[in-house]
Amino acid sequence: MNDGARRRSLTIALQPFPPPISPLQPPQEMIMKDEARVKELIQIATDSATFYSRALEKVEDPNVRRILTDMGQHKRDVAVSLRQALQIDDATADPNGTLSGAMRRAYADLLALVSPDDDKVYVGQLEEMEDKLLENLEDAIEEIEDPGILAILQSHLPRIAACHNEMSALKSTLS
Repeated sequence: MNDGARRRSLTIALQPFPPPISPLQPPQEMIMKDEARVKELIQIATDSATFYSRALEKVEDPNVRRILTDMGQHKRDVAVSLRQALQIDDATADPNGTLSGAMRRAYADLLALVSPDDDKVYVGQLEEMEDKLLENLEDAIEEIEDPGILAILQSHLPRIAACHNEMSALKSTLS
């Protein structure tokens, strides 16, 4: 082996290896992707909770009001649980949700102005919010790679699916 070949082999041998990826410590890219997906769910749950509170101001049927109260509290609980999973301070979270959530609430208010049945309008719009939350949660469960976050999302799935089914049934009853 000549001197040039020996120097190259020493140079290659002395280069540091990248640190091994621990199965207990997911890569940063995965963490950021999972975090973004969960933040989206937090926004949807916050939008839903805000919308339930707004609808409570408008509906009259006591049974509908009871259901909206329970579901609104559930959405707040989901948002808090997901914030805790990501260690997001509640003070930094926007309590009003997203622009699309605000637009949906405004649209429901507008529909209620021209509809003879506010309860039916709000329940219909809230059922669509339930659809969106359930669909996004199911998609996130398919995409999330972090086992801890995945377990938290899976723990919310039965109740969110039950809320979706209950709101769909309520919408059918009012139609």
